[in-house]
Amino acid sequence: MIYAAEKFDFPKLPFVFIRHGETDANRAGIIAGSNEPPLNETGREQAVAIAPLMAMAKWHSVYVSPQDRARTTANLVLPDYEAKVLDGLRERHWGDLEGRPISELCPRFDTPPNGEGFDAMCQRVSFAMQQALAEVSDDLTVIVAHSGVARCILYMTGFEADGPRVPNATPILFRPTKDGWDYENLTDSLIKEISA
Repeated sequence: MIYAAEKFDFPKLPFVFIRHGETDANRAGIIAGSNEPPLNETGREQAVAIAPLMAMAKWHSVYVSPQDRARTTANLVLPDYEAKVLDGLRERHWGDLEGRPISELCPRFDTPPNGEGFDAMCQRVSFAMQQALAEVSDDLTVIVAHSGVARCILYMTGFEADGPRVPNATPILFRPTKDGWDYENLTDSLIKEISA
């Protein structure tokens, strides 16, 4: 079996990932995929709540999915940065399953009817991450996208693709180690560490 870290060309540079704020589809347990549900009031509040934490550091750049829920989150979290859109960071296209309850999701590595396979999605996310992390800097890059993109990133850095979704509007620091990768929720103490 080929492990994901060997299968995909994933840059070995630290970065911060933020899943967009909550939408009504998230709250209702509905598969949004390529649909465009906006942030709900809670989602906007979540994004505004982490803005002071993110303002504690200087960021190299901000890259975002083209989908509205991610772009709105990026604008609320980092209003002083111009987020650069990367199409490869969009959510997985779930085909005929979009708009259906999450309980009807097919297994992760199956291709949904008229939808996008997980490996195909990870290939485009890998390419987008290569673009986002192409420039080495002392300041980290921020990625604002979706739970499916987070699953690809976890898979490509050697973790399980299945498991709980990353929480809405929670910054996560991904760092390469000598043995692979680690990740943890970003805190003010970690911000001070990476900004030192």
